[in-house]
Amino acid sequence: MVTPKTIGTTITTNSKSPNDRRNDIQVMVPLKNEVRKVEAFDATPVRNTVEEIITEENSTFKFLRLARILLDTENKASRTLGQEEALYYVNRGSCNVSVGGETYQLHKGDVIYIGIQSQVEISTDDNCDVSEFKAVDCNTSHPVQLVKHTDIEGTELAADLGNKRPGSQRTVFKLVDQNIQACRLLFGDTYMANRGGVGSYPPHFHGPDGPHGLGMKAKEEIYHFRCESDIEGDVPYVLQNCALPEEKVNVYAHVFDEMAINVTPTYHDTIAPPSVDFMFTWCLASFQEGHRDWAEIFNKPGFENEW
Repeated sequence: MVTPKTIGTTITTNSKSPNDRRNDIQVMVPLKNEVRKVEAFDATPVRNTVEEIITEENSTFKFLRLARILLDTENKASRTLGQEEALYYVNRGSCNVSVGGETYQLHKGDVIYIGIQSQVEISTDDNCDVSEFKAVDCNTSHPVQLVKHTDIEGTELAADLGNKRPGSQRTVFKLVDQNIQACRLLFGDTYMANRGGVGSYPPHFHGPDGPHGLGMKAKEEIYHFRCESDIEGDVPYVLQNCALPEEKVNVYAHVFDEMAINVTPTYHDTIAPPSVDFMFTWCLASFQEGHRDWAEIFNKPGFENEW
């Protein structure tokens, strides 16, 4: 198991509109002489506020939404959930989440699931950096459920992958999986064993459209990256595959620290330069409520046994 660690420093920015958060990447597609646009977002948080990163208005996501919440001891954040379920994941620090008359304490890596029609308040005794992932259009009520990262470590929900290819060795922590009742959401974080690693390998796809699309069995997905380099002054990045499943040659886009991307329409695997270490959180939403099945993916032909 790869031990979770803190990657990158705390970065903040001024508040931006959701439209200004949209920061698409353009890449040249090999052999086609065409430019592809990759849906990407500046996910940098803003101090003492709830900052909407991915919304209905600034994205093509049908269900998924993302916000960042960065607080100190003098500030709180309130969220009202309608027909939407939410996850609150602690990137750094610790926080208190109050819902339904109960207060839960979360530390780095912990996540709490909160169901529809809930009023949520977030505070901290020190400081906290929290990501809020939501799925909209949910109709089933599920209870509040807290997952401690340390309780997942060393269990079957901490999947050690990449043993066939040492460069892709990593641990995928499935924090919100079949251990949690939910309508659409699946969630976790991934830590690499080595710098210059390859994450999310092999290339795989679970979007709705195209010759290999899964239709109503599809799942849309957000990746949110943290990257750092051990070379002073270097600008860390990873290369994210954005090839369509029918394309034989992979297509890679530069993704920088504190960026979130929509990986739904394409293959996804991630390559880091030798000096770069990275981790990422990933959140999926099933198109069909209650159909949270990991098995339904399309692997790049020939790569089925590369996991």
